[in-house]
Amino acid sequence: MMSYENIIAILSVVISAIVAVAGYIIARQTEKLRTMREQLSEKKYNAYADAVKMFYTVLKDVHKHKPTNNEVMKSKMIDMKRDILMYGSDKVFQAFNTWLLLSNKESNNGNNNKEQLVAVLDFILEMRKDMCNNNTKLTTHDILLNITQSEEEAKKLFE
Repeated sequence: MMSYENIIAILSVVISAIVAVAGYIIARQTEKLRTMREQLSEKKYNAYADAVKMFYTVLKDVHKHKPTNNEVMKSKMIDMKRDILMYGSDKVFQAFNTWLLLSNKESNNGNNNKEQLVAVLDFILEMRKDMCNNNTKLTTHDILLNITQSEEEAKKLFE
């Protein structure tokens, strides 16, 4: 029969092995989770960057009095819809949908243009908030100033 000391020695080896295996499994799962979060974060930031890039591309075309290639923009918009759906936060997705819905409405004496502008500014601001963990101090007015580069122009757009 085994002595009490032998049983304790065997148990401590078995328990040590179990703890080592469990520690390895937990470390591996933690690393997988960290990698997945990084990949998701990268895809989200790319989706946000592409959305802002598309907006500024249209803005550049307007400033150059150059017609926008609608077919290319439609294709990019479909990609943007997919990416915002898959990777955007709920608030970003909702702000994006608000802008999309307003962009399909017919203008009502120019009121819809202002609503669309506010919606796109809200969309951009929500993306910033999501990327900055809600720590951004910027407002939609700050974003509009960045776009217009003129306090007077910004005021006109909101009148």
